[in-house]
Amino acid sequence: MKEFRLQPKILFGEDSLDYLKTLEYKKVMIVTDEVMTQLKLTDFVTNSLSSTTEIKIFDKVEPNPSMTTIENGLKDFIDFEPQCIIALGGGSPIDACKAILYFSYELYKKLKVNKRIFFIAIPTTSGTGSEVTSYSVVTKGEHKIALANDLMLPDVALLSTKFLGALPAKVVADTGMDVLTHALEAYVSTNANPFASSLAIKSIKLIFENLVTHYNDRKIEAPKENVQFASCMAGIAFDNSSLGINHSIAHTVGAKFHIAHGRANAIIMPYVIEVNTEANKKYYEVSRELGLPADTIEEGKSSLLSFVRILKEKLGIEKCLKDYGVDFETFKREIPSMLSDIKKDICTIYNPNKLSDEEYIRLLLKIYFGE
Repeated sequence: MKEFRLQPKILFGEDSLDYLKTLEYKKVMIVTDEVMTQLKLTDFVTNSLSSTTEIKIFDKVEPNPSMTTIENGLKDFIDFEPQCIIALGGGSPIDACKAILYFSYELYKKLKVNKRIFFIAIPTTSGTGSEVTSYSVVTKGEHKIALANDLMLPDVALLSTKFLGALPAKVVADTGMDVLTHALEAYVSTNANPFASSLAIKSIKLIFENLVTHYNDRKIEAPKENVQFASCMAGIAFDNSSLGINHSIAHTVGAKFHIAHGRANAIIMPYVIEVNTEANKKYYEVSRELGLPADTIEEGKSSLLSFVRILKEKLGIEKCLKDYGVDFETFKREIPSMLSDIKKDICTIYNPNKLSDEEYIRLLLKIYFGE
């Protein structure tokens, strides 16, 4: 038996943040990063809460949040004892907030305490889809740890384009390609289902039609909103069908060489599409949906590869890790560790092709050299 979940409640539109005015919790904790507080973007949240609400802001989340950060946030959480927690930011603050909840529920379980914290996620980038998933990724040393628990699924996701207009073009490129990776991997996953696949295809179409326009001018409302919708849809899709080795490789490469997650996914994507021969028909279906040349399965897959490569070029994304500036001797030395990480990563389970160690090594070298 399979399941398709439709949590959380999703509120969107220019007045979506007004939902916060309806909250009656006495103590609310906000998990975010220092940029949000410095730019006073947290004011959108705090000014919407009741004047009688006691608020605790934990804004020490860094990109690719570390276990140390999670531990510090957990300490503040335990000391403050909020009834509601709000994640405000891109994937890192939302993932950090989820991880804080994950370990708090583990603690409650040990203490035999039956307690639930109301969880609201407010994404300020369009990429991770973390506002609608039950997953979190945290960094421990040079390794990324994936956490999964339904208790980390937000109760409410608030989508607002108010936060998106000031994003740098590079962030739009990275996060937008993260959306495309989520949607493509969800669609070709061996755990795919018709509900998730429908959302994945719609997400891919929205990226195809809107990402470059949004990248070139972040002030235009329609593309900005459509990319945000694409991110959310892709999040629901992969939460219900899982991902693949594009993400498994991006997790280890990103952690070891300090590459933004979306950019790592984008660099890796064409090489994974090439190697996933078991998904050729599904790649062909994507090309058909996008109106790309696809008279045969082979032509359809080739068209999709061309589209991805051209899109990367338009967004200023490097062709390979060598172009990004990763040192080859360091990369070569890390191959055994990366191989181990990839094979243990939960995303690898549902990849269309099951690769041998030799195939993984060839793939990693191709990702490095681009040929």
